[in-house]
Amino acid sequence: MDEFGNNNDLVQLVETDPIEEEHGVSVAARIIYQLGEQLISDEFVALAELIKNSYDADCTSVKININTTVKTPHGQGRIVIEDNGNGMTKSLMTQNFLRISTSFKKNFKYSPHFNRRTLGEKGLGRLSIQRLGNYLSLVTTPRIERIQGIVSEEDVEFSKKYNQYKLEINWNEFKESEGDLSSIKAKCSYLFTDSPRYGTKIIIEGIRNLDFWYINRKLQTRINTEIFGMVNPFVQNNKQRFQVNIEIDGIPFSNSKIDENVLDKMSDIMVEFFLENKILKINLLFKKRYIDRLLKDFINRMIDRGFTKHKIKEEYFGKDEKIVIDLETDELGIEFPYLKEIKLQKHYDTKKGIEELAYPGDFKGKLFISDQSGEAYNESLLLLQQNNMAFKTIKELKSIWQAAVGVYLFRNDFRIFPYGPDYDWLGVTTRSQRLKANALKEHTISGYVQLDSISSEKLTEQTNRFGLIEDEYGKNFFTLVRSIIAEIVTRQDIKLRANFNVQEIKENSTKVESIDKNIIFERLTNRVELKQNILSHVKQVTNDLSEKGVSNDNTFQIKLKEIEGKISQLEKLNEEDEEERKQENFTINQRIIDLQALVGLAGQGMIVESLTHELHRIESNIRYYAKNSKDIIMKNDDNKDELLDYQDSIIQEVVYLQQQLEHLEPTYKKNSLILESIEITKLLKNLYIGNNPMAKKASMNKVSVNVIGNDFVIAANKGLLITIFDNLFLNSLYWVSMAGEEKKIIFEIDDLNKTVVVYDSGPGVHRDIEDILFQPYESMKQDGRGLGLYIVKELISSINATIFLDKTNKNKFGNYYKFILAFK
Repeated sequence: MDEFGNNNDLVQLVETDPIEEEHGVSVAARIIYQLGEQLISDEFVALAELIKNSYDADCTSVKININTTVKTPHGQGRIVIEDNGNGMTKSLMTQNFLRISTSFKKNFKYSPHFNRRTLGEKGLGRLSIQRLGNYLSLVTTPRIERIQGIVSEEDVEFSKKYNQYKLEINWNEFKESEGDLSSIKAKCSYLFTDSPRYGTKIIIEGIRNLDFWYINRKLQTRINTEIFGMVNPFVQNNKQRFQVNIEIDGIPFSNSKIDENVLDKMSDIMVEFFLENKILKINLLFKKRYIDRLLKDFINRMIDRGFTKHKIKEEYFGKDEKIVIDLETDELGIEFPYLKEIKLQKHYDTKKGIEELAYPGDFKGKLFISDQSGEAYNESLLLLQQNNMAFKTIKELKSIWQAAVGVYLFRNDFRIFPYGPDYDWLGVTTRSQRLKANALKEHTISGYVQLDSISSEKLTEQTNRFGLIEDEYGKNFFTLVRSIIAEIVTRQDIKLRANFNVQEIKENSTKVESIDKNIIFERLTNRVELKQNILSHVKQVTNDLSEKGVSNDNTFQIKLKEIEGKISQLEKLNEEDEEERKQENFTINQRIIDLQALVGLAGQGMIVESLTHELHRIESNIRYYAKNSKDIIMKNDDNKDELLDYQDSIIQEVVYLQQQLEHLEPTYKKNSLILESIEITKLLKNLYIGNNPMAKKASMNKVSVNVIGNDFVIAANKGLLITIFDNLFLNSLYWVSMAGEEKKIIFEIDDLNKTVVVYDSGPGVHRDIEDILFQPYESMKQDGRGLGLYIVKELISSINATIFLDKTNKNKFGNYYKFILAFK
């Protein structure tokens, strides 16, 4: 007897041969209900899956009728979903529709007729049907001419005899059955009809959740966002337009259409763009009504400033611009300097063994930009009425714009969430805050981007269907739309608006011109002399009358005295006017002095900002060397050589820090009043050649610096000259990076004319700003403040010198590129 109570003496071992069997894995019929509950969260998700199936079947119209009150043999309520798509053949119905999660749509990723990228990839349509109701009747008639390339010859032959197929499933059998899934059978029948209705009609009887379809505000909101929100609302000439109509208990619902023709009439700026085979085309139309409004606003501003007389040389018309960009060239920053930092990501193709552009695929789109002022709405209403469009009030137009506002993203007319209203994925707000005044705001822009379903296959959606995956393809797509297209549109608008500002006003000029020189305002000249002449003349006449004594009439004498008194008052007022002008000039000059001090500080700040990166690097290196030195000491390592290396490195960094401070020291306020004789050539070589911080910046960027010409001496403040030349140098250093292999900055000194010419091998001054280069806030850098050259101009004028753009020489890019500093 063992410890478990077994009598081992009685145990007999019997040898037998092992038995092997094979059994099929079966699935209980009720799995259909369980899958439906887990994968289809509610009725709207189910309805959306069935709509996607209709879309995949190349239909252009889906009609959904939900009747919760009708009594049917299979329970209360009926749902009918009817489309005009491709329909199904016998084998598609029996071998694909009746089989959960087939690989059919993975094998055929695009619909056979419209080439739509299929949406329903998981085979959830059947589960969606059982989620909605108890009994299914499906009637379908195939469009053989559309789908014969993906079906068998047997299907084609069968369709000649039978062209209408019916399938019936009682979903309750799956719920109640204890048997296997395969034991539940669907009833299929086939017939021929002379008037077939092509497409598929799904009839679901015995609605499972009647309360869900009770019409209230929450249901209406969900229909608009989750059903109609999936579909492109923009009305355009599209043969494969996809329309969804829903009726619930006799109440119709349809997605609100956005008429592009109406938006076109309402818009001030219309933009169309196309990306095809890596060529991006952008067409911009600035409409005359928009330009006229800018003109009117400009003239009113000038009137408020006292310029009441003006002349317009030529009438303004709408402006049409066409831009073409080849994505495979590296010259994007030449034509559009503010795109200099934009880089599209590459992808390594393992099959080809090369790195190439991660091309997101072709797409196209439209943007409608409209001022929301009352004046703009009045213009729109009048224009729409003139074009026989039935609108009566501005309120109607505002509601239309509110429904259309936002930029949508579609793939073959199906929306990709969350891109659309209330989601600023084009970065309009941040760009508006960063740049000058422009028309693009979240509430002023409407439009869409339509992805090509075939070539955009690399753009994949997240698993939750909420946004694109931002891999190299997704990032490039957003770069193209947000950082290139939207940026160009904004900048072109700013460029247009800049015309409606004045050029620099010269002291003795009799006119003031707009930037485009098309509008001339008459400037009132000093009229003191004219007033004085009139006064002298009146005084002379009065004296003549007094001396001649023309009349002894007392009244005459009284009037004469009165005139003499008024003349005395005028003389006194004239003197006071002159004093007032002197006071005003003194006040203005004081403000100028204060502003010049601020300008100097701003210029110094820009230099400090450029050196900040180096200061951070020095700090980080010293921290690293000090920490390692401390570790060696704490461990009592006998490693003097390594310790000395770290100490030497700290000393080198301190020396470099000292050089940075020495470069800045002449610009400190305490040194701002020191005048000294400065040799220009020597100064420039000390600053930009050798071990100076700026020279090292050039060397790190592989830029050569040359200072050529004979020296001359000027009396000036050294810190001020450093601020002037550093700003010019840093500007060149930024743009010269686009020069390819030969990167150089050159200072040419002319001792006879006392000039310094500064230029580089970069792209030069873009033609859009060559006339406004020295005005504040004008920049072609993506995040530029536009103050550098303005500060240089103000500082150099304070020492009785000038700076200007040489307009006698152009570089290989066709741009002016030389700055001339003329010292007196």
